[in-house]
Amino acid sequence: MTDAIQAERMPAAMRAARFIMTLEVAFSLVGLAIMIGTAAAFAFSGPFLLMPLYSAVITALMGWLLSRWSSRRKPVRWGTIAVEVVAAGGYLIMTAIDGDLSWIKLIAPSTLFPLAVVVMLLTPSATRWFDR
Repeated sequence: MTDAIQAERMPAAMRAARFIMTLEVAFSLVGLAIMIGTAAAFAFSGPFLLMPLYSAVITALMGWLLSRWSSRRKPVRWGTIAVEVVAAGGYLIMTAIDGDLSWIKLIAPSTLFPLAVVVMLLTPSATRWFDR
């Protein structure tokens, strides 16, 4: 009789990080659709096109990293950390440029979700999960 090989279960922190990233991608797609409609209303002005482009690149990278999540490779973990830091940093920079930086913006989901994913990916269980 053949023996079944038990696959290692994904730690709860990794499942939570993957879920948060899925939410981020979903909300980013909705936001991107709204930005494209707004860009069309402004006749695609030059500086305004940078925001949808930035959003599209971050969303595409997050989606690609989510698709590679089950590979359990180290570059996926570190790439996810880098993309999340850039996503949170970009949001804070855009908010600061608008002159609307406040404590409420610092605890917004656009900063807390990436921070939560980064913290979860820096735990020892994440290191073991992605260390194959």
